[in-house]
Amino acid sequence: MIILAGHLKTSPDLVEELAAALQSLVAGTVLEDGCLDYHFAIDSKAEGSILVYERWRDQDALSTHLALPAIGAVLGGWADRIEITVRKFDAANERGFTD
Repeated sequence: MIILAGHLKTSPDLVEELAAALQSLVAGTVLEDGCLDYHFAIDSKAEGSILVYERWRDQDALSTHLALPAIGAVLGGWADRIEITVRKFDAANERGFTD
């Protein structure tokens, strides 16, 4: 399993617009083969920070997602207005919180 977690940062006056652009991707993405979770939330309006959390079955599923035109359009359209501090983790041995 692949987990992406971190932040996207933009100027505070653009954070709500960025959040809306990202949210526009959610409905289609959660239906993609291999998507386990796909979430964005404004972490700090004052700092222009958006929390990113995604889980994918494997790298192939994530790569297919990232190659979609809609994803490229959003990321490309914001490329010069965001700082990406998202990390990718390979996860194994998933279990419940209390296990």
